[in-house]
Amino acid sequence: MPAAPRLHELQRGFVDALLGRGDAAAAWVDGGGLEPSARLRIYRHAVAGTLTAALRDSYPTVLALVGEAFFEAMAERYRLQHPSTCGNLQQFGGSLAGFIATMPEVQALGYLADVARLDWLRQVAALAPDAVPVSAAMSADAAAVAPDRLRVRLHPSLQRLRSDHAVLTIWHWCRMPDGPALKLEGNGEHVLLWRDGGDVAMTTVDPATFRCIEALADGRDMASACRVASGVDDDFDLEPCLRDLLAQGLIVAFIDEESGT
Repeated sequence: MPAAPRLHELQRGFVDALLGRGDAAAAWVDGGGLEPSARLRIYRHAVAGTLTAALRDSYPTVLALVGEAFFEAMAERYRLQHPSTCGNLQQFGGSLAGFIATMPEVQALGYLADVARLDWLRQVAALAPDAVPVSAAMSADAAAVAPDRLRVRLHPSLQRLRSDHAVLTIWHWCRMPDGPALKLEGNGEHVLLWRDGGDVAMTTVDPATFRCIEALADGRDMASACRVASGVDDDFDLEPCLRDLLAQGLIVAFIDEESGT
């Protein structure tokens, strides 16, 4: 009888069996009334079903666009090539958009990878830590600080997606497929997502506003962020952008670079 494997070898062999890479671990499995290989098949099918269900929950719009059969086949290929590395199933599937972009079968659906990114960012926004928005008094104090000294900290749930495709339009259409026919004019969309109560809010913004928020999120001061946005649109006005962020509770801190507070 061969020597018993070390624990890490047994664990690796069990994972290989779950991923369909061989049943060498069967020699060390108590089948509990079944052949060890049959017991491993039960585990394998259970894991496959659980991971596929996790992808289905995370990517409902992709599922709606490609259908159940294709999604199941895609999920199987994905989980074998990108096995879960975390015990939290809500973290599984973060690379699916990139995986979709490499699939020759969906090259005609050029928007599908970005739709997957939108689905995933909705989950990221929903699971992000909470933070308290700035108060009216804090906003008033910040208004007295020179823009080139003032930075903001945005809410952790605020996510951004810049796409060459009308991804938010597609997302809405997938929830009402029996409505008017989907018309894609070829224009991309700049989408903001954030947690709003128990839901995830989404809206499109113009490219200059998107670039401003992107710069603020990257830690640029207000004056610098405004210059970046003005490079996209000469008529960009910082005030409405900040007003909208404040109205949605998406600014959680003002930072005066001179005082450090």
